Amino acid sequence: MKYCHSCRYEFHDEVDECPDCGIPLREDPPAPEKYKEVEWVMLRQLPNPIYAEMIKEVLDNEGIPNYLSFDFMSSAFILRGASLVGESGKLFVPKEFREEALELVNPLIDEEPGEGESGEQET
Repeated sequence: MKYCHSCRYEFHDEVDECPDCGIPLREDPPAPEKYKEVEWVMLRQLPNPIYAEMIKEVLDNEGIPNYLSFDFMSSAFILRGASLVGESGKLFVPKEFREEALELVNPLIDEEPGEGESGEQET
């Protein structure tokens, strides 16, 4: 087998050049990737899972790593399309992407950061 050290794909011996990267293939496999520790921070608490999924898609389209965390009921039973009373999702991003993500997300949310994040309504 031959390997592309740029995109890390494996090819049959007959192939000499990576069709995607255009660089010559090598006989030796690329070194394993080293993963760095990521410090995840909560970006926002969002009012419901559908809203959270829409905001997540915006971050995905911009290439910002993220993940959503939901309460036990929606996570365990994979409830989507309708939300339980008081249900919310938490959106997390790596610390180094926080400011960039806030610039994208805040204009899409009706409330200011900090408002409504406790899940309690003001009277």
